[in-house]
Order: sequence, then structure tokens, then C-alpha cells
Amino acid sequence: MVNRQLRRAEEKKERKAEREKERAKAERQARREARKAARIAARNKPRDAAPSEAPKPRQGGPRQSNPGRFSGALTAATIFFIALQTVAPTDGTIPSQLVSASFYLLYGYFAALWMMRREALHVLTVTIIGGALMALVTLASQWFQPDLTVQPIMLALTLPLTIAGANLGRLVWNRAP
Repeated sequence: MVNRQLRRAEEKKERKAEREKERAKAERQARREARKAARIAARNKPRDAAPSEAPKPRQGGPRQSNPGRFSGALTAATIFFIALQTVAPTDGTIPSQLVSASFYLLYGYFAALWMMRREALHVLTVTIIGGALMALVTLASQWFQPDLTVQPIMLALTLPLTIAGANLGRLVWNRAP
């Protein structure tokens, strides 16, 4: 009698596990179909429509990948290096100005990923305004310190590189599975 009860309990557990397995498989299939339908709809959408700036909530469960995992720390490190180059004189050559401006590309990329990860609104706007403010502080620092010379190439590239970095960060976020 005890063996029969144990067998029935085991069979019940096995049936329940099978039902759970089938349910999970059906959910995965539904998510896969939803992603496929979204890709087809995105392909058929007219190209001239303005993209939404706010990140869209994901449908079908949590993200499979986690882009921007260390973007907060890397944003802080990039801001530190941008601040460091505002007070440290460079040789002023074109390559050194390009390297200095490239930090704004990194800032835009990491800041956009960091804010999208936290589902912030107006990610691109905030990132671009932050880059513009850092460029103004850099200009003021170069202008008011007699040891530093104004670097026009670096200052001219700060805003376009910040915008490019922010758009690249948004592209990586939207393309991640």
C-alpha cells in the first residue's frame, strides 16, 4: 500500500514537471513568435518615421543579454578623464586633439547605455546636454588658464562625437537580444 502511494506521488510529480516543461516551451515559442513579428513589422515600417527617444519596455520577459552592465563606472571614468584633460596641458597637435575629442564619443556611448539601462526618459537629450556642458567647461578652462591654449579642433568635435556616441549606445541597446 505504501509503495502504491509512493508510485502515485512520483507519477503526479512527473506529470506536473511535464506540464511545467510544456508551459515553459509554449512561453518560449510565444516570445520567439513575438520577436519575429516585431522584426517583420520593423522592416515594413516607413523609414521616415521619427524614432522614439524613450526606451520601449520589453515584451515577453526579461532581457536575454545585459548591455551596459559596467556603463555607469565607465561613464564616471570617462568624465574623470575629460575633466583631467581640461586642466592638464597637451602638446596641441591635431592627433592629440583628436584623442582628446574621442573621450566625448566614449562619454556619449556609455552615458546612453547607462541611462537606458535605468529606463530614463530623454536619454539622448540628457547625454547631449551633458556633453555640451563638459565642452563649455573645457573651453572656459582653456580660456581662463594662461598655461592652456584653446584647442579648436577638439572643441569643434566634442558635440558631434557626443551625439554619435549616444546614438551608437542606443543602437547597441536596441539591437541586443
